Amino acid sequence: MEAILEGPLPPSFDLLPGPFRMLLGLDGTLTRSLTFFSGERVEIEPVLLPESPEGIRKVYLRVSSIGRLVFARTRLLSNPSPEEAPWIAELMRGGMAIGQSMEARFGPLFKDEFSIFSVSGSFDPEGPRERGDTWARSYRMRTREGLALRIEEFFLEPLLRLAGGSGR
Repeated sequence: MEAILEGPLPPSFDLLPGPFRMLLGLDGTLTRSLTFFSGERVEIEPVLLPESPEGIRKVYLRVSSIGRLVFARTRLLSNPSPEEAPWIAELMRGGMAIGQSMEARFGPLFKDEFSIFSVSGSFDPEGPRERGDTWARSYRMRTREGLALRIEEFFLEPLLRLAGGSGR
């Protein structure tokens, strides 16, 4: 995968601990990176799973000893081929990690429209009100065949603490 940052880094990015900055900027699958970083298997905790592939998928990525590390929101940007449609529908409704599942099925993935930003307050309209800023990244992930998803990942306070940050 190759991701290119679109635009400048946000103010105060350089104040974040190095491991946290690396996680924000890595272009491999986040689930795999979190597994290596935490030393634990990452679980998918569904929040909202769409009835159809056109809906928005919302999940938390968590590890058993710490809890929720990342909130992820995924939306399908292109129509899958008729052969891929049932698999994509299952992916969007299920507890599988998006990046690793897509990589296993389609081979190397491409990321573009990559940006890093911080959000003050709630990062999800239906979610809980958050204190302070939440760091996030957004990108388009696509296959060689043209299947594309928009992924937004919000890095939560426990992940910042795990990376050596002082927290809020």
